[in-house]
Amino acid sequence: MAKEEEKINQLFKENNLHYDFTINDNAFIEIFVENGDWKHDHIRLKNIMATAGYVFLGRHIPDTEENSGDDSFSAVYLYHV
Repeated sequence: MAKEEEKINQLFKENNLHYDFTINDNAFIEIFVENGDWKHDHIRLKNIMATAGYVFLGRHIPDTEENSGDDSFSAVYLYHV
């Protein structure tokens, strides 16, 4: 997975993204967006990952964030290589 990690690091660097991520042994990628704006962070991340060929599997938004009424929220995104 080191090669895939390098690829994602480069993708994030080229697009000025600063999110933590992990890749497990089954090639599932979890990206952690902390208090990101819905448009400039969340939608932008989804578009960049899709353009790079990653398959979006879903996201998890903590219950405390879901109905906050704010434009910013935290979420964990799940992708597959």
